[in-house]
Amino acid sequence: MSELDRVRTTLKSSQQRTFPRQIQEFGLDLILREGVFPPEDFPSWRWFSENFPPFAGKTILEIGCGFGLPGLLLAKNGALSLLACDINSRAVANTLENAARNGLKNVEAIESDIFSNIPPGRKFDIIFWNYPWNFAPANFEFMDDLERGAIDPGYSLLERFLSEAREFLTGRGQILLGFGTNARDDLLEQIIAANDLESLMLTSGTYPNVNFAYRLFSIRCKGASG
Repeated sequence: MSELDRVRTTLKSSQQRTFPRQIQEFGLDLILREGVFPPEDFPSWRWFSENFPPFAGKTILEIGCGFGLPGLLLAKNGALSLLACDINSRAVANTLENAARNGLKNVEAIESDIFSNIPPGRKFDIIFWNYPWNFAPANFEFMDDLERGAIDPGYSLLERFLSEAREFLTGRGQILLGFGTNARDDLLEQIIAANDLESLMLTSGTYPNVNFAYRLFSIRCKGASG
């Protein structure tokens, strides 16, 4: 089975679980709704939650918020504010519900195709995306909406993201990009160079029952200091 077929199979089976259900993660009381990626099937959110760099007092934009983590964890533990967005309206509603359940007042969540609905002029210290790095050819056809959140044909979304992100960063702001070792590093490097950016891998690590490593890259405009 190819990696792409494995992803499609996991996506399909993920929605055969019982919904809604209550879960406890990192001291947060959460509800998981149908139509959102279940945490059991996509453990990358947990690894990034456990390995996020210092964020206290920072304004954060999270792309692809899913059911709310790691964004809600950051909002709870010291982030100044969190704007979470997702192209999936069910994920946005699920994140807002989980923010309310945990009394988090510094959280907003909106439906947005990357930056399409982010207010112009708004700036963030950190823009985080647990990017769907599973590569598919540019002519790949989605079978359903869930696939749109897990597969980026030809890395066209990544190109959009890195070309537009600088408009939403503060002077010292940085992009934090989740990117697995089973991804196309060559294409990432090309896109970074084409947008006059520079990157540094902050950390990497494995997770039980996952046959590749997760990595977190810091990407900045050239000349920007931390």
